[in-house]
Amino acid sequence: MIACRELLALVALVAGAAALCPTTGLSAEEIGGASPLSEILPGKPWPERRKEVERRWLELLGEFPKEVPKVRPEMKEVAKENGFTRYHVSFQSEATDRVTAWLLVPDAARKKPTPAIICIHSTTFGSGKDSTTGISGRRPIDPPRDPKIGVAYGKDLAVHGFVTLSIDLLTDGERIHPGDRIMDTRRFYLEHPEWSMVGKTIWDVMRGVDFLQTLDFVDHQQIGCTGWSMGGHLSIFAAAFEPRITATISNGGVLDWYRHSDAWSRRPASWQPWKEGEPKTNNKDFQRRFGFTPNSGPFIFLKKFRPYIDDQSLRIPVDLDSLMAMVAPRPLMIISSEQEFYRHKIFPKVLETFPIYANWRDAEGLPSALKARQERIGYAATLEYYETQHKMKPERMPGMLSALGAGDCFSWFSFPGGHSYPGVARRLTFAWYDRWLGRTLE
Repeated sequence: MIACRELLALVALVAGAAALCPTTGLSAEEIGGASPLSEILPGKPWPERRKEVERRWLELLGEFPKEVPKVRPEMKEVAKENGFTRYHVSFQSEATDRVTAWLLVPDAARKKPTPAIICIHSTTFGSGKDSTTGISGRRPIDPPRDPKIGVAYGKDLAVHGFVTLSIDLLTDGERIHPGDRIMDTRRFYLEHPEWSMVGKTIWDVMRGVDFLQTLDFVDHQQIGCTGWSMGGHLSIFAAAFEPRITATISNGGVLDWYRHSDAWSRRPASWQPWKEGEPKTNNKDFQRRFGFTPNSGPFIFLKKFRPYIDDQSLRIPVDLDSLMAMVAPRPLMIISSEQEFYRHKIFPKVLETFPIYANWRDAEGLPSALKARQERIGYAATLEYYETQHKMKPERMPGMLSALGAGDCFSWFSFPGGHSYPGVARRLTFAWYDRWLGRTLE
């Protein structure tokens, strides 16, 4: 067992190494021509740096709506399954838009308020939330994917004991406008020319938190967020801008800019949505990889990112490491395959982010790492053990725990294999959420 003093020394050593060499020798150009976190107001206190980081992101994302409509939830029981009840729910996002979702409620959640997790689905072609809950594959007509791949994390987490809310993203699942193609975002941009689909997803997750906080069987202070693939990518955005999200896991998300293609900000030939009867898309790569060619797109993540694709000499003002840092000090875990850690240059971003967590000091206007520790399950047992076994007064514990900062609230994990969510990663997910959402320590 490593002693507390030795652990703190190790944390300080790793944090110091990360601060001295935050990007493991890679230049900004080598990691996509973006400004790493260490270059944004260096030397300034984190609260000041964080405001600048948020400002830069909002310039890309667009501002969130000023008007927040009432939730107006609708909830209908659909089936009782393996230890949980499935509800079809919807709630108001904007005045003219509702989010559709599956709410899975474990039987045990009826006994006391239970932590909940918002689950964001991966790229699908019409399945949306159904893929996340094990109802179908990538398309509604496809059978559920092999459980070993781990796509049905909304269901898996419910079986484990969490309330889960698996939402449809706009342009997928039940949220495809009649007559439009799957994942065609042009109608959205005609209505919101200064916003972004990423910003819209963040907003929908925020509204998901609003919805969960209307339910008496949900612990309103313990709400997590997770996703795989595109969902893993978007879960970090959601956690960065929604302070009520308590703990987050991103699995297999692309955490890198790709300026050699237009994937981040496609420029369609026309801004008018596709209409029934017009020629369908024919993507040979989809045919090779999936065995079908869906009539989909164009999905435009960040419309305002287009100048950085057109002129690749422009320095991108912000990178994904700063997005991860915005989550601090709330728990965040990054999971990906080993190849994805290399391909998406995740580890350099981890080293940029980790010092923010390891050197955390509570500040006004930001969450308190110490308060979170005191409120989570197990704190009373900590006080009792050290008082009875080591004659350590309870009033000493806050000072000792403050020395940890939030170093153990940020973690990363890689596994061999392809783009998936294998058992080893899912088991770690259960343990991480049990620890930080306070479901159980047993």
